[in-house]
Amino acid sequence: ARELSAVQTLLGPLDGLDILDIGCGAGFYTRFCLAQGSNEITAIDFSPRMIEQLPDHGVRGIVSNAADFKLEKKFQKIICAGLLEFADKPQDILENARQHVSADGILICLVPPENLAGHLYRKFHQRHNINISLFSNSAFGEIAHQAGWRIDSKLTVFPYTNVYRLKA
Repeated sequence: ARELSAVQTLLGPLDGLDILDIGCGAGFYTRFCLAQGSNEITAIDFSPRMIEQLPDHGVRGIVSNAADFKLEKKFQKIICAGLLEFADKPQDILENARQHVSADGILICLVPPENLAGHLYRKFHQRHNINISLFSNSAFGEIAHQAGWRIDSKLTVFPYTNVYRLKA
């Protein structure tokens, strides 16, 4: 609930907007955006099984790699939650998102911080043979900058998540 509250604060109003959800998974934030009055959500995930779980109404699900998809549309608001830590090259995903944001748009990113809780989260995944990245504020800021973004705002949901609002 605290994480959702932080995302809602940084996203702002969604009434009538088309939203891009990169790495949507089973659609937690997709459903949230629909409930907040979004017009249509374009939801990207690498897993067809995740896309199959999305709502039928108001959602355009696309099976694709987050670093490679190409759309003919720009979005005012983009969400990328729980994806970057699993990516080999998170900068590539941020660069692709940059190509899909409108001039006045924002990108909301949720990433695990490089702290004790983050290291425990990493250990959990390592026990399942999954390597994840943790992000210090400076490291995330540098990756974002290299991808053409600047950090506009950040909220910490202690101890597990940093929620960043990026602007192009």
